[in-house]
Amino acid sequence: MSLGKRMFTAFFVFIILPLFVLGTVSYLVFQHITEQKYTEQMELSMNAIGRNLNNMIKEANYFSDFWVTTEDSVESVKQSIVPDRGKSTGGDNMYYDELVEKQKLTRRVLLTYPGIKSVTMYRNNGRVVSVDFVQDQPIPIRDLQTNPIYQEVLKKNGAPVWIGPNEDRELTGINNLFTQIRVVLDINTLQSQGILVIRFQMSELARTFEFYNTEGREDRRYLIVGRGGTVVYDSKKTLEGQLFRTELDHEGKLDLQRNFQTRTMSIDGQKSLVSVHNLGDIKRLGTGDWTLVTVTNWKYLSGDMAMMLRWVVLITAACLACALVFNLMFIRRTVNFFVRVANAMRRVERGDLTTRVPVEGNDETVILAKGFNSLVGRVSELLDDVTKEQRRKRKAEMMLLQAQIKPHFLFNALESINILAVQNEGRKVSKMVQRLGNIFRISIQQKEEIRIEQELEHLRSYLEIQKFRFEELFDYAIDVPAHLLHYPILKLTLQPLVENSIQHGFEGIDYLGRITVSAREEDGDIAFYVEDNGIGIPEEQLAKFALSGVTSLEQMYEESPETGERRGLGVGNVSDRLRIHYGPGYGLFLCSSPGQGTVIKCVIPMTAGSETDEAKGAIGG
Repeated sequence: MSLGKRMFTAFFVFIILPLFVLGTVSYLVFQHITEQKYTEQMELSMNAIGRNLNNMIKEANYFSDFWVTTEDSVESVKQSIVPDRGKSTGGDNMYYDELVEKQKLTRRVLLTYPGIKSVTMYRNNGRVVSVDFVQDQPIPIRDLQTNPIYQEVLKKNGAPVWIGPNEDRELTGINNLFTQIRVVLDINTLQSQGILVIRFQMSELARTFEFYNTEGREDRRYLIVGRGGTVVYDSKKTLEGQLFRTELDHEGKLDLQRNFQTRTMSIDGQKSLVSVHNLGDIKRLGTGDWTLVTVTNWKYLSGDMAMMLRWVVLITAACLACALVFNLMFIRRTVNFFVRVANAMRRVERGDLTTRVPVEGNDETVILAKGFNSLVGRVSELLDDVTKEQRRKRKAEMMLLQAQIKPHFLFNALESINILAVQNEGRKVSKMVQRLGNIFRISIQQKEEIRIEQELEHLRSYLEIQKFRFEELFDYAIDVPAHLLHYPILKLTLQPLVENSIQHGFEGIDYLGRITVSAREEDGDIAFYVEDNGIGIPEEQLAKFALSGVTSLEQMYEESPETGERRGLGVGNVSDRLRIHYGPGYGLFLCSSPGQGTVIKCVIPMTAGSETDEAKGAIGG
């Protein structure tokens, strides 16, 4: 680590980090205390609101009992609202007295509970009586009977069932009101008389929530979540009718069935403290699984905390300013020298051995500068020696690898000639000797690289020799563009790859083998493809080529039990030679599958360098 980084690390660890930890701990502690205190307060408030809602529903149930226990109450009010002028036979005074009496009855009904907005009685005899105190439309009896809530009403047998706004718009009407449905029983026989539907305007809800909203602020909102997670009531009206349960389940933090729970989460894209309180007490009054939800904007709760954080930031900034003044006055002068030395070392690391550090002053830095300059000079001398040694070593390796491949090929060729001689195939022996002479004419050249055209001539001679030996085993095709023939290639590169296909790929096949040699340009390089339709390479052997430390194909094959020779020796040598000669990024790439054949890709550069360039490349690698 550089000196500058060390100074910065020490500055960060001993000054910035403690201040940051102090601010973070203070923030978290204050947040925890604020959330804890607010949760305790909110639990009390939500319990009180729950009791108010319980009383509200209970009161509405009491007043709805009027329509059940008062005989013909619905018909009476209906008649009072729509008087029959045809029955007035006693003059205008008699009609006026009758109208006044019926209007008194209507006012008495409304005064009992002004929240009642409509009453509809569906009698068992098919008669429907409806009283509307606002414009409303009763639900048809067939739609009511097919609604899932109808069976629940029948099971209650007189007890009320409540449907909140947005839970079922078909039941709550065009005004989307709180709706109560119950079976009307005869008070004497307790037999069902029909179904009663009453719709209420719960204006007390808004007044209740406004009372508990601190100072009338808009940073807190109240929601009532009904059946299926539907928002029945929202004090801000924005979430009514939406599925609030989806937001809670996505966070995975809140459970609407819990008696009380508080979590910090995102609501409408804002961080909020969300409290839920299951209204289990009013469920016995006929409501569904209603839950009271309070959402408080976190900015409202963290007002004091933000002030404290501003003070922490100011104190931190002051401490940093003092530290910077100390850094400029006492440390920078010494650090600058070490920075210059570090930059010089980086240039040396990149290979610039002419770099020197200026010798200035009369203190200890002079000794350091002179020592650095002396060291760089000595490294330059040693590097020259290593360059020469690496060049000699590289040449020796190439000669050794070529010496390995030549006897290997000669052994195979002579074996083929011997077999033909035993079979008295003189003409074939002559042609094979001619092909063999052509092969060795190229092999004995002292140059490491030859033209691709010569390498292909060498390859054809080898294939013809093998065709003489294995007449019915395989066929071959060579497809190399003419414009690539003049480029150089490391000699004896393609022949071992083809030999691998003949010796290993076609071993034991009962069909005609096919070898295809092709070439093309790829990203400024030349790629040769040697493809065969042989038996392929087993997965466990192919995997060895990809393992760390496997650098040649010869490690993929086991020793032959007859000769002790490693199978695939030629291919392994080609891989090593290409890697040594051309460097990383060039060499052999395999693709094979049992029963699907093998494809060997050989990549070489389009322009091969001289031996001097190769030696430099070996040292640089």
